[in-house]
Order: sequence, then C-alpha cells, then structure tokens
Amino acid sequence: MLTGKDVWDAIVKLGLRSGPYDPRTNPSCRNAENIARLLDEVLTKRESWLPRLVETEDAIRAWEANTPREYVLRLYKFLNTMGYTVIGIDAAIEREVRKRAASMGDVPTRSTRP
Repeated sequence: MLTGKDVWDAIVKLGLRSGPYDPRTNPSCRNAENIARLLDEVLTKRESWLPRLVETEDAIRAWEANTPREYVLRLYKFLNTMGYTVIGIDAAIEREVRKRAASMGDVPTRSTRP
C-alpha cells in the first residue's frame, strides 16, 4: 500500500518539488496523499490487467529469490522423485496449449524456421 510519503519521495527524486513531507502545511504533500490513494485503487485492479499466470509466475520467482537455496533444492528434489522433469513439464505445457487452442478453434502456429 502506497502512502503519501512514498509518492512525495518519488516527486522529490524526480526533481518536481523539494522540501520535507508535511501534508498539514504543504498543499503539494496533501496532493501526494490523494495520488497515493488513487494509485492504490489502480494497483488493486492489477489482477484484471495481468493474466493470473503471470502473477503466479512472479510470485514463484519472488518465493525462489527469498527462500534459502536448500529449501528450493529440496522442493526440486521432491518434484523429481514424483516424476516431474523439465522435459516432461515442457511437453505437458505444450500439450495443454494445443488442447486449449483446439477447443477454442485456433490453429497453433509455429514460430521456428524450417
């Protein structure tokens, strides 16, 4: 959640305004509060702009980046013992894409050279 202070700091970094953040005496700081509120509204609508798959992949990347490497490797080991391999996963993704395209009436196109 953005605050007026966050927006004010960005405005100052851009060189559009200067001075301390004091919304009681500075009308520009009060405007920063309003901008923060409006930006929060826009950001809550993000899910409708961004496919759920991308959000999920971003969350997985964030989890991987913030998790000790040992735990990530243990998850990978577990998935491997359950039969998940990179090649198998890629093949399954391609099969699902083809199934979805066929059900939608689309013909999958190849982007590789002959």
